[in-house]
Amino acid sequence: MMLFHKTAFATAHLIRESSHTARDWLRKVRRAVRNFCFTPSISRAGNLKVPLGVLLEVVRHAPWRCRIRLFQRLFPSPSVLFPPAPAEVCEFKSLANFESGYTHLAAMLGLAGKTPPPSELEFLRSVVNRQIQYPGTIGISDYFFLTAFVSILAPKHVVEIGTLTGFSAAIIAAALRHQHGKDSESWVDTIDVLSKCLIDETRPTGFEIAESFPQLASMIRLHIPHNSTVVSELAKRDELEIVFIDADHRHPSPLLDLLRLAPYITSRGWIVLHDIQLGTIGRKAIEAGQRLSLGAPYGAEWLFDSWPFGKIRGGNIGAVQLPNDRSALIPFALRLMSVPFEITDHAAPTAWHALYQSFAELV
Repeated sequence: MMLFHKTAFATAHLIRESSHTARDWLRKVRRAVRNFCFTPSISRAGNLKVPLGVLLEVVRHAPWRCRIRLFQRLFPSPSVLFPPAPAEVCEFKSLANFESGYTHLAAMLGLAGKTPPPSELEFLRSVVNRQIQYPGTIGISDYFFLTAFVSILAPKHVVEIGTLTGFSAAIIAAALRHQHGKDSESWVDTIDVLSKCLIDETRPTGFEIAESFPQLASMIRLHIPHNSTVVSELAKRDELEIVFIDADHRHPSPLLDLLRLAPYITSRGWIVLHDIQLGTIGRKAIEAGQRLSLGAPYGAEWLFDSWPFGKIRGGNIGAVQLPNDRSALIPFALRLMSVPFEITDHAAPTAWHALYQSFAELV
């Protein structure tokens, strides 16, 4: 009897081990098939290899009216070489060198000879000397770069993603006013997903506009709580010359915001990105023993560094230029999507779906 029980136990154990082996083998097969069919990869030469499964997913998520165009755009060239482009550099390190930096940036943007109006310098001086500066808002050299960029191109309408206190929206509005005058019809649409300010939940998002810049409040329109999809209600296709993205920096959120905005930006228009060194700066801070409440995401940094078209670096802020053919963003985006996402859990598949959907408006 004892021998029978031992034999039965050994048989059951063998069956169980065999089933586990088979299960593990099936999991490996599924993973290999999933990677083969749905995971873009980068060759040593830098070529993007887009699997057939990914291409079919892109087409499947597009509206019927766009599927043939998407198919034609993607399938002739599943492998694309997109080396990152070198960035021109224009940093604003102090108010003393603002005018020289402005002149340099104007030449980069094809408007050589343009200089800042005196009222702009007076405004920046007052901002530098303000007594209250809230954490999380853009730093001095960054808002000098943002001011100069908006002032030089002088559009009538700017869209911002990521409001926080409203400080950067006010910076943009001031640059528009100093170019177009107090009574001109120029404005900023600023968008944020949070009703309560991220740095102080006792106050509403954008509270600093009325508190610190009441003279600019009429130029700033808050769209809260909304994400970047609301831009379709705020701008026409090919309307915007500049947008500013300073929201969720976790990869691929900056990429998704950019793709959603791209159809509404003019050909060769500009997207200003904040925190393009946040990952590197944050990693060094963590290694030095500092604790960062919001982490050190690389999304904006990876987006800027890998951008294969025109771009200008201003320190922790920079601007990337759209290509003439917006559909060229699709293979670039697929390449960047091959980098593991920093957002996790249920948000990751939602982001994949949203990214696929955004492609339809680029063709």
